[in-house]
Amino acid sequence: MKQLRVGRGLHLQAVAQQLEVSSSKLSRLETGAVAPRIRDVRDLLEIYQAPDESRARILEWAHDAKEPGWWQPFSAAVPADLDLYISLEAEARKIRMYSLPVSGLLQTPDYARMLLAGVAPYVTSEELDNLIRVRIGRQVVIAPDRPGAPPVELHVVLDEAALRRGTSPSVLERQLVEILARNEWANVTIQILPFDAGFTIPTSTFAIFEPRDVRDGVVVNVESSGQDAYFDTAGEIAKYEQMWQDLMVKTLNPEASVAFVRSLVNSSAK
Repeated sequence: MKQLRVGRGLHLQAVAQQLEVSSSKLSRLETGAVAPRIRDVRDLLEIYQAPDESRARILEWAHDAKEPGWWQPFSAAVPADLDLYISLEAEARKIRMYSLPVSGLLQTPDYARMLLAGVAPYVTSEELDNLIRVRIGRQVVIAPDRPGAPPVELHVVLDEAALRRGTSPSVLERQLVEILARNEWANVTIQILPFDAGFTIPTSTFAIFEPRDVRDGVVVNVESSGQDAYFDTAGEIAKYEQMWQDLMVKTLNPEASVAFVRSLVNSSAK
């Protein structure tokens, strides 16, 4: 479906508006993260002016929609944005990310609890537990022994604030040790943007998802305190590629980043 839309030069948000659904719902439908309604699929095929042979094949796929994702048992605690985000992680070949907290794919359970308790203070204890299960479960995509698919190549730039912000020094110290351990994995690269690097073009967490199937196209996620934004047009992707290059100029190289994190661990142990 996405290939048909992109082939027609149609923007995700414009089609979502025409279909009278949210952009995140349309993107989840395209990635197969939600079971599609046949009516929605038919409407999209009309909008995309799909060839007859494509229509028949896609409608058949819609009838035989894939099983829900592994996270669906916890769906009450998974907002729409996260549902889409998880599907992008699962289908990615490579993820490049600038993160103000520690990236979710690197978090320890204790750090995840500390972070989520701060950013989602009104969820119930059960909902918090479910969110933590989902967050830790997502990390299978970068595991070297990931079942069913190659591990995602993860390149993360962590703001220095991610290494220092937290309500529990012991939880933060264990998280720093975990960062060093994950960095040993061949598919994981972690770099640090130190405070003394000054200001950068990006001011919030963003991720660039490069899919395993290049026909699916690159998608950029930008986090916010409200609803996340998703971009898949060439112009928007180019902007975030430029932001990434700006970060690469200012971050510590991988070796210096490891030394920086290790120095924090050593100082906290004194």
